[in-house]
Amino acid sequence: MALPDDLVAWSVKRIGQKIGDGECWTMLETALRDCGGKTSTQIMGKVGPNDDYVWGTLVKDLRRDVLVGDILQFRNFTWEDKTEVKTTHPDGSWETGGTTFEKRPHHTAVVEAVVEQGVVDVLEQNVPDGDPIHRARLHIVSFLGPKVKKTLPNGDVVETTPNHRVTGSVWAYHPQVPLPGKKP
Repeated sequence: MALPDDLVAWSVKRIGQKIGDGECWTMLETALRDCGGKTSTQIMGKVGPNDDYVWGTLVKDLRRDVLVGDILQFRNFTWEDKTEVKTTHPDGSWETGGTTFEKRPHHTAVVEAVVEQGVVDVLEQNVPDGDPIHRARLHIVSFLGPKVKKTLPNGDVVETTPNHRVTGSVWAYHPQVPLPGKKP
């Protein structure tokens, strides 16, 4: 298998476990070391707990070029899903949906799946603080979509207007393998 696939398989195998000290950085640093990839400390040298870690080759376009096995680095990241969902019932009454909010102030995760442009499933630990490895779905770019209207068999009319707002920074990196003959 290729390094990106190995990172995902390594992480999936450990869902529910806490790696090392439980920090998100520790999970990816350990996974890369175990899978034969370059770690952030090998790329950057000495790293500190508040650094914006570099994990490989920077991905230029988060909407189109993020791949399975890429490593995401977050700084002051928030994703707010303010998608408006209005359901109108045949009697004229109606209801609306709520808001979802996710934040990753300083965080690292690995992409398990690319759901669609700018939407990824990740494997991560320490969200919230102390949590073991688990899955999450995140929007990593903002998106305001067109309204979609459909009528359900019971007569309800559902109007959905996607509105995903991302703030802060997200960097994606294709992980690197060492040059032949070099130790990771």
